[in-house]
Amino acid sequence: LLVVEGGWCSGPASPATCAIQLGNMEARRLPCPDRIIDMVGFAFGVGCCGGFGLTFARGLRDHPKGYRLSGAFAAAQARAPILGGKFAVWSGLFHSFECAVSQRHADPDGVRSALDAAACGFLTAGVLSLRLGPKAAAANAVVGGLCVAFVDVVSGNAHRSAKAVG
Repeated sequence: LLVVEGGWCSGPASPATCAIQLGNMEARRLPCPDRIIDMVGFAFGVGCCGGFGLTFARGLRDHPKGYRLSGAFAAAQARAPILGGKFAVWSGLFHSFECAVSQRHADPDGVRSALDAAACGFLTAGVLSLRLGPKAAAANAVVGGLCVAFVDVVSGNAHRSAKAVG
C-alpha cells in the first residue's frame, strides 16, 4: 500500500499511478530524475497511441480501394513508434529543463508556475530547432514558449475551477 497525501492506494502501483487513481494532481509530481524518466515513457506511449490513430485514419483515406484496411494498418504500425519517439525526445528535453529551472525554488519538487513552464517550452523548442539556424530557432522558441504557457494556463485554470466545484 502507498500513502499519497492522506489517501491509500493498493496494488503494485508507482506513486504517479497511485496519484492518478486517487485523483490528486499535486501528488503526481515525482522527484526530478524519476520525473524525467516517467514522463519520457508516458510521452512515448501517448505519441505511439496518437500516432497510430492519426496514421491509421490517414492511411484509410490514402490507400486504394481493396487495400485500405491492410495499408492503413501497415502504415500505422510503421509510423506510430516514430511519432512516439519524437514525443519522448520533446518530453525528455522539456522535463530536463523543468528540473533545471525548478532548482531555483525552495522546494524543487513543488508546483511550478506558468512562467517556469513557458521558459522550459522556450528552451525546448529552441534547442530542438537549432539545426535550422538561429533565426528559425528563435522564432520556434518563442512559439514553443507561448504554446506551453497557453496549455499550462488553460489546464491550470481548469484544474483550479474543478477543485473549487468539487
